[in-house]
Amino acid sequence: MALLYLALFMGARMLLLSHADNPYVRAQISLALWIACFITVVVLAVLITALYFLVFSPLKMLSQEVRIISSVNPEYLIELSHPHLLGDVPKVINELGGALMKARREIAEAVSASSSDMENSKSRLETILTALKEGIIVCDEQARIMFYNPEARRVFQENAAIGLGRSLYQLVPPAPIDSSLAVLRQRRLRHPEENDAEKDISFVCSTLIGTIVSCRIRLLPVVPGLSWSFLFSCEDISREADAWGRRENLLRASTRGMQTLLTSLSLGADSLEMLPDLDADRRAALEQMIIKDTRSLRSQFDVLSREIEDMKSPRYLVNDVYTEDIVACVARRLEERGVRLTMIGDPLWVKADIHSLLLLLEFLALKIHEYSGAATIEAETLLGDKRVYLNYYWHGQAVPEAEIRRWKASIMEPSAVHKVAEVLQQLDSELWSSPHNTPGFAVLRLPIPYSTQQWELPLPKLPSRPVYTDFSADEDTAETDRLKDLPFDRIPFVVFDTETTGLAPLDRDEIISLAGVKIVKRGIVVGETFDRLVDPRRPIPQSSVRFHGITDNMVYGKPAIEEVLRSFHAFVGDAVLVGHNAAFDMQFIRMKERRAGVRFRGPVLDTLSLSLLLHDHTPEHSLDAVARRLGVEVRGRHTAIGDSLITAQIFIKFLYLLQEQRITTLGQMLEASQR
Repeated sequence: MALLYLALFMGARMLLLSHADNPYVRAQISLALWIACFITVVVLAVLITALYFLVFSPLKMLSQEVRIISSVNPEYLIELSHPHLLGDVPKVINELGGALMKARREIAEAVSASSSDMENSKSRLETILTALKEGIIVCDEQARIMFYNPEARRVFQENAAIGLGRSLYQLVPPAPIDSSLAVLRQRRLRHPEENDAEKDISFVCSTLIGTIVSCRIRLLPVVPGLSWSFLFSCEDISREADAWGRRENLLRASTRGMQTLLTSLSLGADSLEMLPDLDADRRAALEQMIIKDTRSLRSQFDVLSREIEDMKSPRYLVNDVYTEDIVACVARRLEERGVRLTMIGDPLWVKADIHSLLLLLEFLALKIHEYSGAATIEAETLLGDKRVYLNYYWHGQAVPEAEIRRWKASIMEPSAVHKVAEVLQQLDSELWSSPHNTPGFAVLRLPIPYSTQQWELPLPKLPSRPVYTDFSADEDTAETDRLKDLPFDRIPFVVFDTETTGLAPLDRDEIISLAGVKIVKRGIVVGETFDRLVDPRRPIPQSSVRFHGITDNMVYGKPAIEEVLRSFHAFVGDAVLVGHNAAFDMQFIRMKERRAGVRFRGPVLDTLSLSLLLHDHTPEHSLDAVARRLGVEVRGRHTAIGDSLITAQIFIKFLYLLQEQRITTLGQMLEASQR
């Protein structure tokens, strides 16, 4: 900058001197220029010095002070000791530091409360899991164990392979688990919004230590980083399996013995009938033989009856499965072998052991490919007499009976323990092949037992609660006036919800569940909850039971609504009531206030109205839609306490959004929501 100023000065001097011929004038001009240059240098020096001491130096000090606040001590107050031109910047930074410290304290308090709550929940969960009689193992998508309960260790006889981070496949064979997971994943892909539908698969398998376990697999909800985690429950049924084997051997031996006796009895009876003139001695000997065989048969029958009565029946381990799901799983496995399997026609429901059926269909497709060279196979399901006929179609010749017999004598894959014939026997099925009606094509047919889900109509969609957007609670104006100028943090709230027998309080529908949670200073008070079942003194319609799961047996003998309302009134106290579509719930409550001898005098806030106020850009204002929009996790939906907790979290987020719009008091909130 100095060089630039010097260049300008020298240029101006040369320009002025070039127009002056008189030496005296030239000397005066030169003197004036030097004086101007000196004055300018002094002014610039003073200006730069002032900027340094009033701006640059304070900024340097401020940056160091800010680092103290951000890194070490948020409560540190910045005080600049000499004059500066930074205005209110230090004061604003001090306010930010105070806000940061306050936020950290609130986070620490919340973490402490949450940790305590989590420890209590963990303790309760551990108590529950310890009491379960079946082993529970939670695994990630790679079947690595993330959690297990003590019973799981007992099921696997304290096997050292069971441990966090270890593979479940070190305990049980992977094949049935992989097959079950493939079908469950396909179901979720087909119906991603219905995670509870067709939610688990059961099967029996042997462990790697030789015991027999009954297993059930269920996919867990998708969470970030764990797309396909699953729950594996198991129970040791080795003794039952031994009983099944004994019963089978007993039935086989008894059948052979009884068949011999029945043959002897039949011959004896025929002889008496065909030889009426038999002499007395031979007739007596024949009758004695019949009596002896009859007693022996009766004795064997009694033994067989006692043995069967003492034995438990085997568990029913087949599952209902949609053929679209099973064929899709087989198709993905066949792609790796260069075989394309496609589904045609309408899928149907069948009942079978899913792992065995999946292996069988894959085995048959590969055998068709090996026999005929067909790289493309079509699968179709047709409904027959108590059977679903699964047909494979391909371009080529039909498979002869001799080849099918060889297939049935084969094991489906190295890890399988059953031959094809044994799986067919389990399905009570048979295989046959024939030319198709279309020239040049063939068909292989496999009958599979049908599932009754074939004829079960989808349940009708449950009606939504009526929405009252013009709701005005019957509150006491004096009570509202007392509270309207108070800020949110000084007002306690109770967020509540009800479950009812129906949607029409004027048509004898009644409250069957009432719940509420408290909010103080924008936080849910842990342990301050109200949750009661109510005897409606009338049957609960099945259509409502499907909605909230509360049955007549659950409410039988519970207190009447009048008693529950009195307890709820005491729980609410001076708090302000909050609900989602609160008018619906308040209609039921208002109709019972007089008989209960209570009155809810304060204002009632509606998160539905607040959603309409804050999110007028969208038509979606249901509880699920608002929760999804605000990032509130939905748990315990369609229970009074569950919906109360969801609404409470929504309401707290709304309080922060209202504050951003400078709505900080109850009166301002009521006025804004009424607009």
